Amino acid sequence: MNLLMVVHIKSTYDQWKEVFDSNPAGRENFCDDALTRVAKVDDKTAMIQIFDVDMQKMSEALNNPNAATAAATDDHVVKREVFRLEPMAPPSN
Repeated sequence: MNLLMVVHIKSTYDQWKEVFDSNPAGRENFCDDALTRVAKVDDKTAMIQIFDVDMQKMSEALNNPNAATAAATDDHVVKREVFRLEPMAPPSN
């Protein structure tokens, strides 16, 4: 499954991005991290595209309050909104 995440940031984009780049979630364990893309919307919002996601493993990495991700992102993330990306067929004529 391919996803788009909108991350609402407590701190600043640059501070959040530093933590994201350090990869406390171990993204390679739940997606094809080589395809991951990050974009700055503004200083309080980022968008992340992740591909070939194992939803169960991602949920365990991001939602476990005892995981390294929770401690690393607690000061930086207000919330994440997750959207599924699917290819669209062109409209028929």
